[in-house]
Amino acid sequence: MDESLDAIGILEGTDKSSIGHGYLRHYDRILRHLRHEPITLLEIGVFRGASLRVWSRYFDRAKIVGVDIKPECRQYADSRCEVEIGSQADPQFLDALGRKWRPDVIIDDGSHQADHVILTFRKLFPHLREAGIYIVEDLHLHSGPFGRQYRGSSDIAPVDLFLQITRLVSCPEDTISPDRHLIHGIDSVEYFYGGVAVRKKPAAETDPVPPRRPLVEAANKAELWASFAMYILRVGGDVDEALACIRRAIAQEPRAAVNHYHLSQILQRKGDLAGALTAAREAVRLDPGFEVFQVELAKLEGKMPR
Repeated sequence: MDESLDAIGILEGTDKSSIGHGYLRHYDRILRHLRHEPITLLEIGVFRGASLRVWSRYFDRAKIVGVDIKPECRQYADSRCEVEIGSQADPQFLDALGRKWRPDVIIDDGSHQADHVILTFRKLFPHLREAGIYIVEDLHLHSGPFGRQYRGSSDIAPVDLFLQITRLVSCPEDTISPDRHLIHGIDSVEYFYGGVAVRKKPAAETDPVPPRRPLVEAANKAELWASFAMYILRVGGDVDEALACIRRAIAQEPRAAVNHYHLSQILQRKGDLAGALTAAREAVRLDPGFEVFQVELAKLEGKMPR
């Protein structure tokens, strides 16, 4: 029977266990599916090697990489664990680290200095493998009396960065952010006491449309045809297929204004501005009080030649 992650943490003396910060009960849930997989786990912050021993014991097929600024931490390397020496303040080191290891899991338990935490996330997250998990610990140090002490040169605390990212993940058109380029790769963000776990999206399907088409055909509902049409556009599918789907939705529910709005969007993608304008006018006629339809119509009327 597998030992629990928390039990291993207590035995190895890490402060992540339930008699410390209590992180391991969250990690057991978040990382359990990787326990017997040949992953690479990279943790920033070696200290006395307790965490490295925990990960080696819990992940029985993993490569463990510890990162620290102190050369004496090399003593904690063994057959399954390597130790890299470098600084979180060094963007070139971080880039090289990410390219070398392409981790499945990254845990930042390093300096906890805000500018280091933020730089490390921005540099290493792009190197995280698809469906990987990026964890930052000890966010609570950036509030209350310790906040200023751990700020470094950053204008914001790490928790503020991750809250901005969370807002962008859930509402991608809402806010302008220097981290927008990272958002497309993020699947979800989860918070727990003292920490955050950012999950990267899984690898995209080569052609995601065909497996779903027979399901939509079988259901044969207007709202599904409309959703499928926009899904085809979203995943880069065939525009003509999307057009055929939205027309099926309209044939079933001709008075659904939103379907005419979607038809307008698809016709714009095809370059048919006159057809898009006609569809936008129909959406407004069917639901004149909906502001989004009014804005779309005004935009199209502004594009049409006089």
